[in-house]
Amino acid sequence: MSGVLEMIEQKLFRAREALHLIFRHAADSATRRELLHIYSSLGNRSAYNDEVNLRMRFGKLVMPCTMRLSDIFILGEILFEDQYKLKSRIPEGATIIDAGGNVGFSSMLFLGEYQPSQVHVFEPSEDSFRLLSKNLGSAAGVVLNKSAVGRTSGQSTLHHGEFAGMHSLLQAHGMDGGEIVDVLSLADYMENCGLTRIDLLKLDIEGAELDALIGLGDRIADVSVIVGEVHEAMVDSDAIYEHLASNSFDIVWKKYFQEGPVSQVHNFEARRRGRG
Repeated sequence: MSGVLEMIEQKLFRAREALHLIFRHAADSATRRELLHIYSSLGNRSAYNDEVNLRMRFGKLVMPCTMRLSDIFILGEILFEDQYKLKSRIPEGATIIDAGGNVGFSSMLFLGEYQPSQVHVFEPSEDSFRLLSKNLGSAAGVVLNKSAVGRTSGQSTLHHGEFAGMHSLLQAHGMDGGEIVDVLSLADYMENCGLTRIDLLKLDIEGAELDALIGLGDRIADVSVIVGEVHEAMVDSDAIYEHLASNSFDIVWKKYFQEGPVSQVHNFEARRRGRG
């Protein structure tokens, strides 16, 4: 009985998500029709790599975007569940790092909400970076990096999950195949690009969160706010929070969203003491 109730709850959740995207964020009638098609096709997993074109509202901006059908789950996380809605203040003209950019939805949100001067996006997957480049390659102030973020700079294997948003530098059960990708430490990147600060660091890197934080080295002192996911089955979440606390970060909130308890993923926001 509980399984039936969970299935009904999940279908109702997707219905609410679809209505929210259609009536709050779709920028034209063609996009509304496309969203209806996407949600009606979720039972057909063979269609998940089909590409669709949308025009969506992200804060104050309307942006065209090309995505795979399976990317609707990420779009819903960002626009319906508000997984990156911050309690901290982000200053005008901010410098933002988007680690795990996928096809660009989170960066579009940051552009629409905060009007930053720079958004540096990291996405190692060949296919996701192709779509990211199509979506944001000509956007003012956006720097695209076909690279993962890690503890040290070099190369590594990006293991492929069922969907592109699940690819990871850490191999987990069910992953099949992969690709060799560049990896950059954020300390090296800040030095190479002459970045003096990071006002917002977003982490959605499928288990490599602690490695990314360690890869900042002493430059973590130049980070004001961090928001992201913690993949509990792939990384020691206690170690993440101990590392943040030892570097003068307070946890603003931690939360499981809709899929979190099942997927063992929770989200968090952390703020450097005295900032934000």
